[in-house]
Amino acid sequence: MLAAIYARYSSENQRPESIEDQVAACRRLAGQRGFTVVEDHVYSDQAQSGARKDRQGLAALLSSAQGGQFQVVLVDDLSRLARDNYLMLSVLAELHFAGVRVVSVADGLDSHDEEATLGIQIRGIFNELQLRDLRNKTLRGQIGQKQRGFSVGEHTYGYRSAAVGATRLDKKGRPRPEGYKMEIDPREAAIVLRIFRAYTDGLSVLRIVRFLNAESVPGRFRSRKGWSPATVGRVLDNEKYIGRWVWNKTERRRDPRTGQRRCFPKPASEWVMQEDESLRIVPQELWEQVRTRRKEVRRSWPGGSGQRGFSAQQGGREKYFPTHLLSGAMVCGQCGATIAQVSGKGGGYYGCLGAVKGACDNKLLVRRRLVEEIILDAVRERLSDPRHIEYVLKRVETEVGRLYTHVPESIRLKETELTAEERRLANFVDFIGEGRGSRTLAQALLESERKVEALKEELESLRRCRGKVFQVPPIEWIQERLSKLKEILERNSNRSGLLLRKLLGPLRLEPTRPGDNDRPFYRATTSLNTLAVVDPLIEGEGGKSGSNSLQWWT
Repeated sequence: MLAAIYARYSSENQRPESIEDQVAACRRLAGQRGFTVVEDHVYSDQAQSGARKDRQGLAALLSSAQGGQFQVVLVDDLSRLARDNYLMLSVLAELHFAGVRVVSVADGLDSHDEEATLGIQIRGIFNELQLRDLRNKTLRGQIGQKQRGFSVGEHTYGYRSAAVGATRLDKKGRPRPEGYKMEIDPREAAIVLRIFRAYTDGLSVLRIVRFLNAESVPGRFRSRKGWSPATVGRVLDNEKYIGRWVWNKTERRRDPRTGQRRCFPKPASEWVMQEDESLRIVPQELWEQVRTRRKEVRRSWPGGSGQRGFSAQQGGREKYFPTHLLSGAMVCGQCGATIAQVSGKGGGYYGCLGAVKGACDNKLLVRRRLVEEIILDAVRERLSDPRHIEYVLKRVETEVGRLYTHVPESIRLKETELTAEERRLANFVDFIGEGRGSRTLAQALLESERKVEALKEELESLRRCRGKVFQVPPIEWIQERLSKLKEILERNSNRSGLLLRKLLGPLRLEPTRPGDNDRPFYRATTSLNTLAVVDPLIEGEGGKSGSNSLQWWT
């Protein structure tokens, strides 16, 4: 009878020679039973879990079995086929359907023997229990490491792991530290802060992705696609950046039909939570600002978790992503509805959306360009006051001074830390120079050298910051910039629109009609001043009713 051989080991920590040992045991059994091993049908899977069905060696074995290329499959023991009982029985059923018997060396079981059916079932259950016991022990060990303050393989952008504690040699002679702890990576932390600040400044997630990729900002893993909206979104929602590390929130289960693993949430009682202020990258105030804007932006899109379509709390997209400088910033003084662009003629006209729907009598239109020109002229006039400029510059100077108050103390602490680490490095060198070096000591020396270089870079950065002094620009320069206010703001309507809302506050347009011979106008009330926005009537088919689009409303 022609026989095939299948071998597998599950972890990279196991020896690759295990495959050779399993194949040799199967060959010995083949010689005892009189089977002829077909050399082209020796299959193996290295470092593959027995709970997975999508193994290349196993898939090739099943495919060849269906083609009738052998009559027997030899394995060292049934757990090589699968650790999961359901999966093992499925594989045996496929081989049985193809007319192929399975013979196990260590178990002494043969699927062709009807009396071995019970033994196969018991062995499958035993293998599955072993797998579950291994998972539980691994989880128990990881929880113990977390409770001792160590990390257990959490890869998070902005942090790096550093070996801590005594270093010992494992069974294979490799140095193993007591554990690993996370520390802030200065280069990546600066990028995280930049993402958070850009988002609070009004940039969308997609625009942040674009400038990160345009500047070739490196990520944790090299990828041709670079940064993606999903990656930036995860950065903005990651609580680790405020020093809150939550572990064991989810578990992964394997779908028995497809073999793929999916994440499922665990109850909060099983979570392992640690708060470490030394691992904070994002200040609390900045974190709260991002949380607020994330909630606002989510309201501008339909659907959500467990929802379909628009919800009662759904907001307008213009409120969070203005397409024009004053989009979404104005409300009708008569009905309270939003005043937005309702016509595209002549550069666009602003009007009451309530009137468009027939819920308001205010059908007065005003040119978008005219509104922006008058409002921005008033803003520029108020900002051009030397007293206002002086006030703003003093506020900036005070804020810059506040941001740099910690620099001298930080420099002193870094210098002390660098001196201690350089002394430690010198001790390592002297120790090795005396001929008492070892592999563990060499590893510690490399780690110390890396830390010294990192401290020098941080210290140099702090010293450069200390040398920066805020210089007040000339008044003429500021006035020249203010004269081009509208041009500057229109370069980025999205961010400028959000900025103007903060500056103007609620912008309420009250329709006013003085008399039959006078032209109608809006009176715009803002936190800056009361402005008159006068719109000359357009002669034409609309007569004194304003734009032709008014005819469409009635």
